Amino acid sequence: MVGAGFAGLSAAVHLAAAGVEVTVLEQQEHIGGKAGNYCWQGYRFDTGPSVLTLPDILHKTFASAGQRLPVKLVPLEQICRYSFASGRVWDVYRDVDKTIAQLSSHDARAYQELLAVAEHMHKISAPTFLYDESPSLGKLLRFGLRYGWKAFPHKNLPQLLDHFGASPELKQFFLRFATYFGADPFRAPAILHNISWAELGMGVYYPIGGISALVRALGDLARELGVEIRTSEPVTQIVHRDGRVDGVSTDRAIYRSDVVISALDIVTTYQLLGVPCRLASREPSLSGFVLLLALRGGAEMVGHHSVSFSPEYETEFREIRQGRFPRDPTLYINVSSKTDLSDAPQGGENWFVMANAPARGDSSDTQQAGDEEAYADHLLTVLERRGFTERKAVAHRKYLGPRSLSRYGHRGSIYGIAPHTLISTIRPSQTIKGLECLFLAGGTVHPGGGMPLAVLSGRHAAAMSLRKLRISSPL
Repeated sequence: MVGAGFAGLSAAVHLAAAGVEVTVLEQQEHIGGKAGNYCWQGYRFDTGPSVLTLPDILHKTFASAGQRLPVKLVPLEQICRYSFASGRVWDVYRDVDKTIAQLSSHDARAYQELLAVAEHMHKISAPTFLYDESPSLGKLLRFGLRYGWKAFPHKNLPQLLDHFGASPELKQFFLRFATYFGADPFRAPAILHNISWAELGMGVYYPIGGISALVRALGDLARELGVEIRTSEPVTQIVHRDGRVDGVSTDRAIYRSDVVISALDIVTTYQLLGVPCRLASREPSLSGFVLLLALRGGAEMVGHHSVSFSPEYETEFREIRQGRFPRDPTLYINVSSKTDLSDAPQGGENWFVMANAPARGDSSDTQQAGDEEAYADHLLTVLERRGFTERKAVAHRKYLGPRSLSRYGHRGSIYGIAPHTLISTIRPSQTIKGLECLFLAGGTVHPGGGMPLAVLSGRHAAAMSLRKLRISSPL
């Protein structure tokens, strides 16, 4: 197993539960991949994913090993607080009636209709594109014949929202969900509207201890099942001959294996194979810029999850397309200490602030390091200008940009190739044609990015591996 993020740990757990001997090799000193953890003087931050949806996927992962998820998941009644450039603030709740009570009658009707469309899209697509393995051409054809027109193939996402009469602010609200899949929302196909259902219809949860608590729980479970996890040991080559992968090498050793699962970015996997990758030249998905702020005091205007929209949303993505950090970006703010007081000292708050960014990362580029330092300072100015906090309240700050994220994904992209056509929303297969005994997992392959989908990807890779090993399994 290569990589100890959510996908790699999920695959390791499912394989070990079926009696397979598993070794996981991880390049970093810690497990979790992009789902990192950072602490400073009593402040705790998740440095990657911070929104948990579809919790049943995690519950089933632990159940496959005969255990229960040991982390308490708290359902958040207030899903997110949205602030618009107009000055309007809108709180979105699990309770739809409570949410639409804040809208005009026109927008309330449009919200309900669009939520129903998102639910239907999710229900028709999830069995094929989430919960099953990479769809074959036959499955794709059957889906297209049965449901294709209901996925609005003739519309992009902005056109779908216009079709249902969304006002400019409601349109901005729904467009943002396409970024969860790494898409520029103004170029996203309509089918990506289904993403909103997972959050708005199925709810958001907070794991006590943060996302990093889920990483620890998966790691502990894997070790309990006998998985050997070796950190600080990057793989330098995936070994193959005559069309068959039979191990990996590191600077310390060569590991022979009947099956290899790579839970790395797909372009990195090809590089380790020494095989040309046509995906390397494709447009990458969005990256992100994260600013971690240890604040003295707090702010009532933010909730556990908050979004401050840019005044010119389309301009923001035009700048990203040009390879530039947006000057007036939409900001997502996560303050877990609003729910779990132990995540910050008394009277303080732990702010995770994230902006969309272009995937232009190169960890060896010192010029980019200077650009990112300047952008971290700029985001503080944006927060201050919008009235969220003041510089004097910041006791400590740390940032992570595309340069840092390039350790985990090609050019710092978070979700692999950009999903700007119907075909590109179908994530790459979990196998590589012409190579046996190698299976892929993670956010850049089927079923896609985000923590729950990465866990599913690991499950699918484990199921394919078990079939290859001729071991019966309920997966």
